[in-house]
Amino acid sequence: MKFGGSCLKDNQAFKKIAEITHLYENSNKIYVASALQGITDILLNMAKNIGDESYIDTHISLIEKKHLDIIEELFSEDTFHYNECKDWLDKKMSELEDCIVDIQEFGREPYYIDYISSFGEILSTFILNQYLLSQGFESIFISANNLIITNDEFNNAYPLYEFTNARVKRQIMPLLENPKRNVIFCVTGFIGRNKIGYITTLGRGGSDYTATILARTIHDVGSDKDIKVILWKDVDGLLTIDPKYVEGSVLIKSLNYVEAKQIASIGAKVLHPKCLEAIENKNVPLEIRNFDNPAEKMNYTTISNITDKGQIKGISAIEDATIITVTSGSMVDVPGVLAKIFGVMGEHNISVSFVAQSSSEISTSFVVKGEEGKKALEALQAEKEFADFFKITWEEISIINITGKKVLDNITKAKIFNALEKQKVKVQSISQSNNGVNLSLIVSKDNIIKGIKEIHNELCEEFDTLKCNES
Repeated sequence: MKFGGSCLKDNQAFKKIAEITHLYENSNKIYVASALQGITDILLNMAKNIGDESYIDTHISLIEKKHLDIIEELFSEDTFHYNECKDWLDKKMSELEDCIVDIQEFGREPYYIDYISSFGEILSTFILNQYLLSQGFESIFISANNLIITNDEFNNAYPLYEFTNARVKRQIMPLLENPKRNVIFCVTGFIGRNKIGYITTLGRGGSDYTATILARTIHDVGSDKDIKVILWKDVDGLLTIDPKYVEGSVLIKSLNYVEAKQIASIGAKVLHPKCLEAIENKNVPLEIRNFDNPAEKMNYTTISNITDKGQIKGISAIEDATIITVTSGSMVDVPGVLAKIFGVMGEHNISVSFVAQSSSEISTSFVVKGEEGKKALEALQAEKEFADFFKITWEEISIINITGKKVLDNITKAKIFNALEKQKVKVQSISQSNNGVNLSLIVSKDNIIKGIKEIHNELCEEFDTLKCNES
């Protein structure tokens, strides 16, 4: 189970975790915790403002106060668990100050950025562990950098399962599989370490990813394959469509890994697609549940290898994106042009999606999200070869994404384009995944909302649980 920062905000939230623990008292449990809300951002901003002593002092005090407030809310002063948390906080704040001195001396190296951003989870997870102990549960704190071994990609690391499996087998499985013990392992989310011992972080969705990495590893090394992941969120699960586009959107109760990754990669903020990478091939189910309603028996999302192929699962969108087109008729027979384009993107750590190429000339279009559009454009324009021999154009656009096997049907596609025609929404480019589960449409930013609404109205009856509005 993964508990985000909103699940750790006050005494009532921690009581909810105790309630959940009782609900699952017959299951072996690993709890993965995020940092307290806002703490990781504060830590990263401190690294950005490392030369401003006043800023640093103010925010070190703020971090200490936020954690001390929680400790004082959970435990009576001078009790055993209060003192344990207070001593841990004092120790980690001293280490944080040492880290800041190192950044001031050596600069904002990727290793230091990961190191400073790890303190949030290390503090919050220890407090959760002590709270569970204070409530009479048997609990063990483990920092994930002692478990999850990763590659050297600081800020966005990926696990090395051979080494991670060995550590989980050695440190967790003996107690987890002991029928006489019911130990709750409290593991820090978001962080790991590389082979030489430097702390790494798992990037966006990192705590969710920690939970799925551990689930996969336990599946690999454990004897009991009856495993599932529960992500506790402040929503019931994935919705068919963002309510800001269409009121009355409902829960997607069941979808498979491929569908979930498509919805997560375009628009949905509840889940990051890489979290499913760890468990997909092991068929470990994942549930997204509402933290405020833990006893709910029906209204939550389950992601597994089971789906209804005759349905549209959801409509999602990216509102802020840029399409960049690189064109040159004179370079049509020159090999390696695509490699050079995307090589430039790779050098600048820019993620590319939605690639289209014409056959009559070298004309390649690709999409980048958000603020990376300007960065990508400047990177290409800075390359002399592209400046001399290619025309580079760009436009701010939005993407509408329709997910579900139903998009394979020509009738469904016809409905989509007929709906857009009613509102005179021009589709500038189209892409369908090779597995047929996803259709993406590029439209102008001005047309995104009316385009989504019209497609939704046209496909309403294709959703598994959505009741169409009478009109």
